[in-house]
Amino acid sequence: MTITSVTLFNAGMVAYFLAFLFYTIYTFSKSSWSSKLATGFAWLGVIIQGAGFILRGIEKARVNMVSDWTAFYKYAPFTNMYESLMLFGWTAVLLYLLFEWKYKNKAFGMFVIPLALIGELSTQILGFSEEAQPLVPALQSNWLLFHVVTTFIGYAAAAVSAGVAYAYFAKRDDTTAKDWAVVFVTTWFIFFFIIYSAYRENVPLFLAVSAVAAAIFCGILYLIKKTGVSKIFPSTQLMEQIMYQSVAVGFVFLTIGIILGAVWAKYAWGGYWSWDPKETWSLITWLVYAAYLHARYIKGLSGKPLAYFTIVGFLSVIFTYYGVNLIIPGLHSYAQ
Repeated sequence: MTITSVTLFNAGMVAYFLAFLFYTIYTFSKSSWSSKLATGFAWLGVIIQGAGFILRGIEKARVNMVSDWTAFYKYAPFTNMYESLMLFGWTAVLLYLLFEWKYKNKAFGMFVIPLALIGELSTQILGFSEEAQPLVPALQSNWLLFHVVTTFIGYAAAAVSAGVAYAYFAKRDDTTAKDWAVVFVTTWFIFFFIIYSAYRENVPLFLAVSAVAAAIFCGILYLIKKTGVSKIFPSTQLMEQIMYQSVAVGFVFLTIGIILGAVWAKYAWGGYWSWDPKETWSLITWLVYAAYLHARYIKGLSGKPLAYFTIVGFLSVIFTYYGVNLIIPGLHSYAQ
């Protein structure tokens, strides 16, 4: 059997699913064995998919008939929807594991790992090609690796902060019906943008399917709260700190990614900014997180409003990636 990058990416997804399973068992049972297995499988998935990216780079170099040492960053394995979603999932899990190591708390694995896994599994749902393909001329640039990697670190940090925000509402004693409504509506549209992007038809049906998925997700959060399982989560103050640090990391890398993208656009298309839909929504996402940081530091805002900001920011990330790439045509449409 020939081992390909796709084989390694799929094996990594299996490891992430097992990690999610054991994180869930740990959340409800607090057993040490499930805790160790959860982290172990998460790291195993990161290692396997990391090897997958190296192999993917070799495969793309062959497809593009390049054999020198510059092939990996000139033809980086992050140039279409399939590859970039794998990068998103891999980076999100890696960032989560770093936060888990720093804060010595595994309570968020049940929330973050699924976000990464859904991103990677959507490559199957949306039917993206898994084959390593030749690069279009616009992508044949030394800027490719740096622009894509920095941007997706920002996206992954957004996923981590959103996962913590969901746990935050399950932790607070004063979470109201209004709070649950906000969580439900934002989650509803996150699911909708992913599902609708696959078919782009029958909006009422996919709105209904997305609503059911969001209701199940919110039901799980409510169950965690009502059964007292959320007691294993750290304090709400520490969770706010983790959300802030995730957003701060994401904001820095999104800023760098936008700047690098503008410079690349100057070389590729002759201008730094063209108000392409992808550029516009990237700016909107950046502004949401800028508003978060401004509200927290300048206005002293804290508590639930900042968690709202975090989830809305992740919703913007999802639309920027899925909605803009697949629904609204633009200069970035080739990256599918």
